[in-house]
Amino acid sequence: MDLKLIEDWINENNFSRICEKAESGDRHYAIFINKFMTELNALHFHLHNRSHDKKIQNQINKLEQILYKFRPKKKISRP
Repeated sequence: MDLKLIEDWINENNFSRICEKAESGDRHYAIFINKFMTELNALHFHLHNRSHDKKIQNQINKLEQILYKFRPKKKISRP
């Protein structure tokens, strides 16, 4: 089980920037955050409850797919 892609993505401040866009009312980003957080919560549940490795890996795969499918409408930059 490897969380490197997810960790790297969060550490690059992508998550913070997308949250800022969602908070400013951009529906595209808000929907992404909702999907991402739902699956992240499910991963936390499986890790906390020591679920079978297959369930944990399935949640990691879902998170990775969400990241791969997400494409910002435009480049995210800081003001």
